[in-house]
Amino acid sequence: MEHKTGVILLIIGGICMIISSAIGSIGIYEFLYDLVSTEIPSQFVPLLKGTIIVLRIIADTGGAAVIGGALLILFNQIRLGKFFIGLGLTFGSLALIIWIVSTVIDMTDIVTDQQIIDALARLKEFFTYNTGLAFTGVTIAVIGRVTIKKTKKEEEMNLEEVDLEESLLKEEEQEEKVVKIDSDLKEDSSSI
Repeated sequence: MEHKTGVILLIIGGICMIISSAIGSIGIYEFLYDLVSTEIPSQFVPLLKGTIIVLRIIADTGGAAVIGGALLILFNQIRLGKFFIGLGLTFGSLALIIWIVSTVIDMTDIVTDQQIIDALARLKEFFTYNTGLAFTGVTIAVIGRVTIKKTKKEEEMNLEEVDLEESLLKEEEQEEKVVKIDSDLKEDSSSI
């Protein structure tokens, strides 16, 4: 098992997120839908709606999406696993950032503009993120996701693909030269 540490951290973080109910609020999706749907042509609205529903279902599971992504990584579906983990962590991570920013603002009184303070408070309402366990789960899951790197085998496969593409390009160039030489020879022989 190549990604053992990362997978274990992701599962622990996902369990903490499930226990603490650290998920994004449905309101954020409606907010995003309202924001984007007015800017795109009407024929794409059903596609947008379907996409947002699918993303919402995955992201609303929060910790379960993180655990599902970890299991996909175990089955060497690293890209798909990271995608699921990213969706599960998106709103937890955003909530973590908003929580840190608002805590710093509350503790230091850096921002005195009431509009900014109200906007942060309204943004904070989109998330269910008010326990230490949620904070711990998201943090552990983020660390777990960062530890999932490409293995040497995957890097070698990528290098082999690049080498194969380069050799195919060289072969095509050589074939083009041969065809050009053949056509030049035919022209020369026809002129004689």
